[in-house]
Amino acid sequence: MALTKKRSPKKGSNRRRPVQLSAYQLGHIAGFQRGKEDGFQQGRTDASRARDIAIANPPPQQLNALVITAGIIPSLEIGIAQPFNELHKRGNFNFEIRTEDDVSKENIAAAHTIVFLRNVEPAAYIYLEWAHELGRRTVYVIDDNFLELEPSTPVGDYYADPQRRDTFIKFLRNSQIVKVDSQSLGDYIQERFSRKVVYFPGSVDFDWLEQHPESVTNGQIVIGYEGGSKEADFAVVVPALRRILDYYGGFVRLEFFGFVPEALMNHPMVTYKEGGMNYREFIRKLNTCNWDIGLAPLEEHAFNNSKTNNKLREYGACRIAGIYSNSPVYKPWVTHGETGYLVPHTEDGWFEGLRTMIESPSMRRQIRDLAESMARENFSLGVCVEHWNTSIFSL
Repeated sequence: MALTKKRSPKKGSNRRRPVQLSAYQLGHIAGFQRGKEDGFQQGRTDASRARDIAIANPPPQQLNALVITAGIIPSLEIGIAQPFNELHKRGNFNFEIRTEDDVSKENIAAAHTIVFLRNVEPAAYIYLEWAHELGRRTVYVIDDNFLELEPSTPVGDYYADPQRRDTFIKFLRNSQIVKVDSQSLGDYIQERFSRKVVYFPGSVDFDWLEQHPESVTNGQIVIGYEGGSKEADFAVVVPALRRILDYYGGFVRLEFFGFVPEALMNHPMVTYKEGGMNYREFIRKLNTCNWDIGLAPLEEHAFNNSKTNNKLREYGACRIAGIYSNSPVYKPWVTHGETGYLVPHTEDGWFEGLRTMIESPSMRRQIRDLAESMARENFSLGVCVEHWNTSIFSL
């Protein structure tokens, strides 16, 4: 497997570096523009036809899948690299990962299935067209609903750009298969675009976790959160956490990985560690933190409702008793009080739910045990691999 790292665009620019053309493509364009050249023109035409024939009828394919990704991002590691590497280990499956600025028609011709991941750049859409011209199967993998993302943040503004929005819709409309991690997102796409949508959740590689024994607690109740910036989702949770810290004093402390609400940054019972780890390092770190309770707040709106249940997978796999907003993302998977604890997404809902969990060590133990069993049954790497085989590659 080859992995080509993508260069980051300059800050503040919505323009991406144009796709680099091969020497052949540049020569072909130049030849076309000079159209009245002497006998060399016929030579170019003949060479062009021969090359097109070779691409349309390649030798026996060496790759089962070519992945064209929008970037080297966690979605690539969790949703594609993990199961594809496992398929490769089992034999008779080869794949390659390329970023959008490093793809040629030859690359596409050499693979049976072209898997696109979160692509929205107009320059990347030609790869889908090439794939269909060459008779290749196309799969568009998406784990966020960019059509419902508010343009009030830099990320939202990026995806709200009319050209990117239009390209996103074209990928949804024209890919042969759209693969999602969320049933809600799948229903949304099916209703609006009438495409073939395949749904199954991401995976956890338990082999990464079983090498690390749990650490010993010091008697405190530790409540933790891992993930990106979630100020809006934490808006009602922060006052509930303040009340919990005031109520229990030094008996409870908070740990944050990757993000901490600004209002809690300087609290004496709050610790914060920056992110930046790759996913394997991150999940191993989470497995050793030994949190008693893991936070998973999610405000209910169209964008959030289409998100994947990654907190549930990770907390369950790492034997952390999770407390979750009662949202469409978690509700289908959580048996309340058994595999997790569901709360209304309000200050009082979070305060009462946290207090119940803090004062019920037996319930926390039960949630840890049952959530791990549920995660192994539904989110193991083997289960995910079988989904890819039966729902996509065997079609």
